[in-house]
This record gives sequence, structure tokens and C-alpha cells, in this order.
Amino acid sequence: MNEVMARAAARQRLLNSLVREVGGEVGADSVRIPLRSVAAGTARHLSVEVRHRSEIGHHAYGAEVFRGGTALEHEEFVALVAEELAARCTAVPAGAVERFRRQVANSVARSARYLDRTPPGDPVAPEEITRRAEQSLLLGHPFHPTPKSAEGISDDDLERFAPELGASFRLHHWAVAPELLVEDRVGDGPWLPDEHPSVLPVHPWQDRYLREHSRVQELVAAGLLTPLGPVGAEVYATSSVRTVCDPGFSTAWKLPLHVRITNFVRNNPFEHLRRAADAGRLVAAVEEGWKHEGFEVLPETGYRALDPSAMGELTADFAVLFRRNPFAGTGIAPRVLAALLEDRVDGRPELIGLVEQAGPLTAEHACEWLDRYLRISLGPLLAVFTDDGVGFEAHVQNSLLHIEGGWPSRFYVRDMEGTSADRERVPEGVLPPGSPVLYDDSEAWQRLQYHLVTNHLGHVVAVLGRFTPAGERLLWSVVREFLRELPGRYAAELRGAATLPAKANLLSRFAERGETPLYVDIPNPIREESR
Repeated sequence: MNEVMARAAARQRLLNSLVREVGGEVGADSVRIPLRSVAAGTARHLSVEVRHRSEIGHHAYGAEVFRGGTALEHEEFVALVAEELAARCTAVPAGAVERFRRQVANSVARSARYLDRTPPGDPVAPEEITRRAEQSLLLGHPFHPTPKSAEGISDDDLERFAPELGASFRLHHWAVAPELLVEDRVGDGPWLPDEHPSVLPVHPWQDRYLREHSRVQELVAAGLLTPLGPVGAEVYATSSVRTVCDPGFSTAWKLPLHVRITNFVRNNPFEHLRRAADAGRLVAAVEEGWKHEGFEVLPETGYRALDPSAMGELTADFAVLFRRNPFAGTGIAPRVLAALLEDRVDGRPELIGLVEQAGPLTAEHACEWLDRYLRISLGPLLAVFTDDGVGFEAHVQNSLLHIEGGWPSRFYVRDMEGTSADRERVPEGVLPPGSPVLYDDSEAWQRLQYHLVTNHLGHVVAVLGRFTPAGERLLWSVVREFLRELPGRYAAELRGAATLPAKANLLSRFAERGETPLYVDIPNPIREESR
């Protein structure tokens, strides 16, 4: 049964990605997707029942996909998608079709396993509420073809380390000769419970990987690296798999993990360390001027790593980013937004239950709930970009929401590695001229529009629109009216632009362009004339 559900979720994601990136005629009750890859004389389109039509592409489909009048088996559909992508890409990497099919299968198998897990009981303590949300994202990104793929990690290790399976463990630690270490502190707070300037925390899977690495073995033999084994309290894996949290400690750890999860091997290249540290430095320089009640940034406070000038690529496999984790003892229970928006086994996302705590699920109540949400999320994030030129990568997995009485109360954005700042508006002397955080205004604005509006707000409105009587059009009008209150050209542009940027995850994944993803334009549901 869970295999069936996992396959259905995969088809949902592939279909929505196809419609967004390849095109399709979405009618009231069906969609037709054109095909280039099929032979002459055969049906040149796919068709599928549309059970829910979304203004921003979060459609819901029937169980069967047809080519002509023939229903396709799951593997046939995936193979056809791969061939279609090959027909549309100008440069197809060798072996891309087979790799794509394998990665989709890997993602489906992982999701099926996660769905097999017995759900934990309802949490009561704030730290358990946060942990449950972090570890309940079972199906993943709604517009990604392989949202749960994890290559290079065994099934046994998945049981030990996957957040979806409730993983917790003790971190291993390595002592490093001081002459091999570099670090950059850009914020206050301790980095380790028992601070030592020459120690790096290491994920236990990574510890085993490093011990088998020939260069590491040479450094151990030379006395420059010393594995210390597991040390300290247990931590739990968060939704990103390799970031871990001790709920009683004021710092979380973004660790390298030499496993390909979705598009990337999840280590920490030195360029990523610089980006996160520079973003933390920039936040520290400008956040005192922010007056946004209920809004907070959780920056990285710095990094510690092996010196890349001496260690080269090995740096990425040891480097650690340290992130502010200010919730211990506060009673605040932030939940990762992606988990609140995902369809559950009963078909209803957890967010809807929270909205219902605040009042009856009427159209009026849904609109009021959304308006309050915008005031702690969209409003502050857009103001920070308008006033300071700082755009955060506020997609739904980097966004945390604290609820009080069912109402949105506090909003947090994390993971500074994706921050982009307009180079013309950064205060002089805060960042070096060559900082990887710096972008031209147009590119920084495109990134913010995608992450904050298309990915984040589009998903929130889609869920509220589908599961309350409000519907998406009414809810988008709430967004439009809210933007009227905001000063600056960016709010005005969101109201007037014909399109929004959307990352083409399907085409980018197939073409193996994770670091330089493709984008497509989609209709802007906020646009004044869209009604």
C-alpha cells in the first residue's frame, strides 16, 4: 500500500513539473501534455484527470496517466518522461536517461519506507513539536522529480540516520592540528557544549567515510588528525538530513555528508562556507534597523574547517557551519513549514488542522489567517530586501512557523548559504568586494521572487485554497491587497508583473545542472489584471 502511495506522489510531482516546465493544456477536469519523443503515428500527448486545479500549478491528478487511450504503468510513465526530457534538452549527459529513471525509483523506494514508519505520538513539549515537524517531511518538494532520493547510503544506515525515520545519534569528533584549521566567527554564542578550538564535530556516517579515506589515513598517521569517537548528548537529524540539532543547546550544526541527496553531494565546499559567513556578517550589520514584530533570522554564526590551501577538496568533507538555535527554554515551538504543507496519509495537510484551531474553516477565517501570516513573513522579508537589498532563500524548508492558538505568531528564516544581496546596497566595508553573497539587483530579486513567492507563498495559498472554502483566487486577492500597503517598487512589481520565475527542477535535474539551474516563467496569480 505504501509503495502505491509513494508512486502516486512521484507521479504527482512529475506531472506538475511537466506542466510547469514543458507545457500543458489544463482544463476544468483534465490536462493534455504535448510529447516530442514519441514515434510518428502514435499518440503525441499525455492526458490525465485533474481533480483539483491550482492557480499556481499545485494541481491534483487522478490515479492513471494515459497516452492516447492506453493507461501507462508507473515505470512506463517514468521512462516516457525521461525520453521526453532527452528530446527537449540541447545537451544530454551520457547515461542521463538511465540515471534519471534510477533516481526516481530510489526516491520512490525511500518514500515508501518512510510511509511504513509508525507515526510518533502527538508531541506536547515545545522541543518535541519542533522535532516532529523536522522529521515528518515524508514525500518532499512538490515540484521535484526525485525529492527523496539518497544515493550512497545503505538501507541499514538509512534506519540509523534518516530524519523521516526518527533518527537521533551522538556526533563523533575529530581533533585537528591547529596549523590545519581555519575559522570565521561572525556571531556570538558557543559552538560546542565543551568548546575546544581544535575540534570538529562530525556526523557518524561521515566519520566512517573519512576513516576509509586514504588522505585522511595519511594525516592520522602523521598525527595531524585524531578521531575522538562519539562525544556528548544525542542530537536529531532535521529535514535537511545533514543539519542536526540538540534542542537544549543554543547552536545547531550544518555538517558535511558525502551522500548525494536529490541534486547534490551534501558536503560543505569552502565557497558555501564563505557565503553563509558573509551573510551572517551582513545580517549582524543591518538587523538592528529592522522593526518587524514576529520575524527573526537564524544566521550561521561562522564556520570551522580544514585550511583549503593545504587540504583542497578534503576541506568540504570536514567543514562545519554553526547556526543560531535560540529556542531552548523559551516555550517557542517553531515548525518547518514544508512539513505543515505536505499532504498526509489522510489527505489533509497539518496546516489546515492548525488553521481550524483558530476558528471555523470559513472563507473569511482563511483570509484573516493568511493576512496575519503575511504580516510576519512576506511583509518583513520584502521590507528587508527593499530597505537593505538582502534576499533570503526563504523556501518552505528554510521557513519555520510558531503557532499560538492556531494563529501564526512568529516566523523564522534559516540557512544563510542561499542569501543573495544587491551589491549596490550593502553598507560599505561590511563585505569584501568579491563576496559570493553579492549579486546584481535583478538576479537577487529573481532569486527572492522564486523562493519567497513562487515556492513559499504559492504553496501556502495552494493548500489554504484547496482545503478551505476560500479558494485560491480569493486568497491571492488578499495577497494583492496586502501588497498595496507596502512601499517600494518590489511590492508594486509583484502586483503588476505578468509572470513569476520558477526553478525548472525537472529539466535541471535531468540535465544535471544542480549548481546552475534553469528557470521558466509562470503566470503571476497576484497580478492586478489576472481577475
